[in-house]
Amino acid sequence: MPDSYRDRDRDQQQRVIVPGEAAMPQDLAAERSVLSAMLLSQDVLQESLIELNERDFYLHANRAIYSAMHDMFDKSLPVDPVSLADYLRSAGELERVGGMSYLLELNNNTLSLANWRHHAEMLRRDATLREIIAASARITALAFDAPEDTKEVVDSAERMILSVTDRDIRSNYSTLEQVMGELYEELAAQALNPGQLGVLTGFSGIDMRLQGLRPGQMVVIGARPGVGKTSFALNLAINAAAKGASVAFFSLEMSKTEIAQRLLSAQARIPLSAIRGAKIQDNQWPTLLEATNDLSLLDIMIDDTPGTTVTEVRAKARRMLHGKENGLVILDYLQLVSPPSGQRRSDSRATEVSEMSRGIKIMAKDLGVPVIALSQLSRQVESRTGKRPQLSDLRESGSIEQDADIVILLDRSMTPEEAERQDRPDENVTEFIIAKNRSGPLDTVKLMFLPGSTKFVEVDMHHEE
Repeated sequence: MPDSYRDRDRDQQQRVIVPGEAAMPQDLAAERSVLSAMLLSQDVLQESLIELNERDFYLHANRAIYSAMHDMFDKSLPVDPVSLADYLRSAGELERVGGMSYLLELNNNTLSLANWRHHAEMLRRDATLREIIAASARITALAFDAPEDTKEVVDSAERMILSVTDRDIRSNYSTLEQVMGELYEELAAQALNPGQLGVLTGFSGIDMRLQGLRPGQMVVIGARPGVGKTSFALNLAINAAAKGASVAFFSLEMSKTEIAQRLLSAQARIPLSAIRGAKIQDNQWPTLLEATNDLSLLDIMIDDTPGTTVTEVRAKARRMLHGKENGLVILDYLQLVSPPSGQRRSDSRATEVSEMSRGIKIMAKDLGVPVIALSQLSRQVESRTGKRPQLSDLRESGSIEQDADIVILLDRSMTPEEAERQDRPDENVTEFIIAKNRSGPLDTVKLMFLPGSTKFVEVDMHHEE
């Protein structure tokens, strides 16, 4: 047999493994017990219809009976053996489920009321195991049919596995009394510990206005080249990690070594040029060692893979932040993100950037963490009087402004002559312009930029030093 036919035959086998296998996780006695309890008790019926679904029953007959009981309840029909038999008969299912005798047998099992809840948990356990097996089979088939972009396959596989328990999460509900009680306790805890407001930037003036970076938020930081958006993002990463956050930093422009040099320069407040050129004075080594040790304790993970797509960032970030409560993703920067491999490029770069912007917003909600995406500003700002950036300056903006929950624009005078103008920031002062804020006010916070060490400090703090 030629290899192509052999491979295709093997592919087909992988597709049909799983459904109908006798060895699949199941407990038919538990299924009968739960159905019996549902027939005997209206309360059990209602609770079971909330907690279970037809996929929790492995045997077709039991699945059909559960589905019929669900339909009858939705239509306000009485659920008893005689009515159930009539409903199944009209649907042509009565004989397939075992006839009236099977329904009467279920109705006579009064002992089922004692342990029905435990038996329901057994059903959900076995159903979860079956879903894992089915997902594994789909992943196998997907791998055989993998498109050019294997990153899409990896991300799809992760979503299949993680989605197995999604139903458990979505089925939870709370009364307003519970929600209000939890809100009151949360407010009390936040009043005692402001650090619980979300991921903090470490700049008190900014945190006061943003009230922390919240899960699911997309935050865009835009600036002209050379203003210091990467330096600010690294400062923010250090501050957030020092406050207990786990930071996934994706650098599409600089290598891990360059990022580490900047982090060390900012932490030790030693000129970046001295670190890059290894021109360290004897009295600076203890400071460097202390800064190195302090940085090593922070939960910051750096990925400098070039040509990264949003799909790859999402898949990597999910692994990097898995099991961590207070996560933050930083992407440097948006215009360097690549479209998915194998996908036909759009005629417009603005359209591509808009699609990636929507992907980043979806990623933030999917991962349940704030995502900070750095963005270049268009050169139109250079020709404007005052050169103060505004939302429309977001390069290839498309839907960036629409998707973002918060948009920050950084503005700094690039020369001493520019700083002397009345309509420009003072020398080494960076204006942190909150141009969009869905959950708070618009404002401007002034930060002092120390160019030698690429360190940002709040103006008042700098004056105190």
